[in-house]
Amino acid sequence: MIIIAYKTIITCILLVLALVSDLQSCRIRNTITYGFMLVGTAANITEEGFSGLLFSLQGIILPVLLLMIFYIMRAIGAGDLKLISAVGAVMGAGFAVYAAVCSFIFGGIIAAGIILFRHNGMERLKYFITYIKSCILSMELLQYMDFNDKQNSGRFHFSIAIASGTVAAFAAYWKGLIIL
Repeated sequence: MIIIAYKTIITCILLVLALVSDLQSCRIRNTITYGFMLVGTAANITEEGFSGLLFSLQGIILPVLLLMIFYIMRAIGAGDLKLISAVGAVMGAGFAVYAAVCSFIFGGIIAAGIILFRHNGMERLKYFITYIKSCILSMELLQYMDFNDKQNSGRFHFSIAIASGTVAAFAAYWKGLIIL
């Protein structure tokens, strides 16, 4: 239980640093994500040796494999993908997947709130329908949005959703709803 508390603290520090980086520069710095991948891997190796290394590697690789489609579509950025992988390096693949699912739920809630606040629901729906049509007609998976377009009204800092989803995953773990 002490090790889990230690890993929770490491993950919370990771999330705070990633949030600050993303809110300041619209990027999650590689030094943060890769640094915490190393910290998580080192902690797990210290705790369990070679099986700890495998635990961390699975936590890094599985989120990449599962979420790569969203990155290709440009629905999430590379920093978001690396952030979830850094969480996985510390907490393991199962936790990272659960945190990612919770993050997408929070992302949907945030997006709905932004749409309600901006009163641009019809505009966003038209954009989405056009995107689906374009993918079908071209028979390709296209980029959903251009991250370089600073005026894009559909953008928000997904690190907020990742932090919220990870905290929700911790709450579920501490309540006994998920097992690591």
